[in-house]
Amino acid sequence: MTRSNATPSATLSAPPAGRFVRRLGPHHFAHLRACAEGLGLVDSARRYLGVAHGHEAITAHRQAVDAVSAVARRRGESAWRLVGLRIQSPAGEPRPALADFIEAQGLDGFSQSEALALYEEAHPADRKTARGQRLRERQLALLRRLEGLAAEIPMASDLVAGWFDDALAAKLTAAGMTTLGELNARISAGGVWYRSLPAVGIAKARRIERHLATLLRREAAPLKPLFALSQAPALFRAPSPLGSPSNRASGDIILDGVSAPDASFARTRPSLLGASSDLEAVQRWIQARAGSLATVRVYQREAHRLLLWMQYECGGASLAQMGVADCGAFMAFLQNIPPRWISRERAAPGQSGWAPFRGHLSHASCRQAIVIIASLFAWLQAAQYLNANPWLLVNQATGDDPGQKMLDTKALSEAAMAEVLRFIDAQAPSASRARIRFIVRFVEAVGLRSAELLSATLGDLRMEPEGWVMQVRGKGAKNRIAAVPGQALHALQDYLLARGLGSIQAAPPAAPLLAATQNPVAPVGYQALYEHVKGWLARAVRASSLPAHERERLAGATTHWLRHTFGTRAISRQVPLDVIQAQMGHASIQTTTAIYGRAPIRRRMDELGKAFR
Repeated sequence: MTRSNATPSATLSAPPAGRFVRRLGPHHFAHLRACAEGLGLVDSARRYLGVAHGHEAITAHRQAVDAVSAVARRRGESAWRLVGLRIQSPAGEPRPALADFIEAQGLDGFSQSEALALYEEAHPADRKTARGQRLRERQLALLRRLEGLAAEIPMASDLVAGWFDDALAAKLTAAGMTTLGELNARISAGGVWYRSLPAVGIAKARRIERHLATLLRREAAPLKPLFALSQAPALFRAPSPLGSPSNRASGDIILDGVSAPDASFARTRPSLLGASSDLEAVQRWIQARAGSLATVRVYQREAHRLLLWMQYECGGASLAQMGVADCGAFMAFLQNIPPRWISRERAAPGQSGWAPFRGHLSHASCRQAIVIIASLFAWLQAAQYLNANPWLLVNQATGDDPGQKMLDTKALSEAAMAEVLRFIDAQAPSASRARIRFIVRFVEAVGLRSAELLSATLGDLRMEPEGWVMQVRGKGAKNRIAAVPGQALHALQDYLLARGLGSIQAAPPAAPLLAATQNPVAPVGYQALYEHVKGWLARAVRASSLPAHERERLAGATTHWLRHTFGTRAISRQVPLDVIQAQMGHASIQTTTAIYGRAPIRRRMDELGKAFR
């Protein structure tokens, strides 16, 4: 543990004189907290203090430490020496809380004992680490306490000399930008606003803009409302299993956990639902139409967004009051989400900074939302809860995604698959390696969805006169029979041996097809599967000798890419489209053709090539 106001490296020259800190603001405390939590001094100074060069970062950091230490001493804080203290554990990082580790690593589907074992392996505890963590917690608590006492909120009327370093403040003042407000107005006007500033190019101008935005964020940024339905403040409670008593009770709404009357609508005929509010009506729709928990979550999310939009953008209108113009406005809203509706990263529902959207919707997500909401209104009208359905009068077509490249596919080429398997086989034997090798080889040969893989048990496989098959519980709660070819059987047999379960015939039928790494008969959840596959594929792609453009394309590969790999591989090996459709569980062969349409295109090229040589 060292004081950070000592020179970080002996090779660095002494920083030049100059004032970087005249008035303490929230950004100075954010910088010190970031350093305390492990962010590099230069990176933190670039992010929070608006300086880029190493010597400037050192100077600005020293001055921030001195200024905050002085405040602590004046306030009689006996722990003032903790300000700026560099606390390093043997591993170089603080030991995170177990809950934070589980969330960061996507281990929600793992058992508690498995998650704890992974945690201890990643962050072994020792007395020095524990002491350093306690000291860091005291340091962060001190900084938060001092920020509440001493941090000034930058205002547009403040002089730039109070918030920028001496040299830059002199340039800004000479150019007529004496206050933060005047600087903000000049930047907002656009163009080359920095033309009159000597030795300031576009790179430094962008740093000035970012630093000003940091300073004025609390004043200039639009405030997000505390998004909550007026009838029920607690949003997005995790849904209970379908059909459970909590879902059947008329007063327990899966959307928010609290029921409330909504008398803002009027009906001329009795409803078949017995619902007294829009919330209850939507819940009845979810109970009746959602066939799985995954569908429940999607329906719940889209219905919440609509109800919140009507509350905050339409003056609290009810579903019955939604007209044709409102439908068009909501579609336009989905295609261009306002900033105040986009959540701050990691903000939890009900907390300040949380909003219903994580970012702008993709073309496909926007289209899905419109389809779901239109189906909600059609169902509510059929249930006589609504007298009319305005969505029937609206052109709901969103067209095709203009950014989609129709022949592109989210699949691994044969070369990429070979590189992935080479990387996996080169790693030390482990339960994790055995599991990822099984997933890659099995899904490539069978084409299962993630949910189908997770729900399958060994009892679903059986030997028939035609060969090995498995019964799959597919999309829409539909059963189908999938063929299990030789590659998949070999991969499964190797995986069962690694799990200590023996052969396929000898393994317990109730055991999951895919198991936790430390318990061969414990299932895993979707998030754990997603993070497991994505992490392995990303490492394999980075270590591969594939061309740069292909590595870039595969950087975000997930479990679903393996299903697409099955489809594209089957097409390239001339498997008939109807066979692929049946194996993948597509509702129609048009779906298969639309996704894996190279076979018809090849025939078209051949036929036209004959005619126009």
